[in-house]
Amino acid sequence: MRQQSTTAPKRQSQAPPTTPAYLRVTIKPAMGDSVEVMELYYQERIQSFSQMLEQLNVLEDAPEIEFLCREIIEGRTMLTRLSVQKSHSA
Repeated sequence: MRQQSTTAPKRQSQAPPTTPAYLRVTIKPAMGDSVEVMELYYQERIQSFSQMLEQLNVLEDAPEIEFLCREIIEGRTMLTRLSVQKSHSA
């Protein structure tokens, strides 16, 4: 008959996963007083992300391209919501 060990099994210490730099710096949504201010914010955000996309290479920077595309899509979605909100409030 084998005797079981009374000590807890050793856990391998794992380093926390490193987040890529392009994911660490995300712009938070604007908290503006007016719809026009928020529209301007998202338009500038889309424009800056589009300019960043022009500098990237598909073979070398695929994750960055994916992230920027998702952010552009999110910005366009917010612009659509804001335009609907603007038309209903007028």
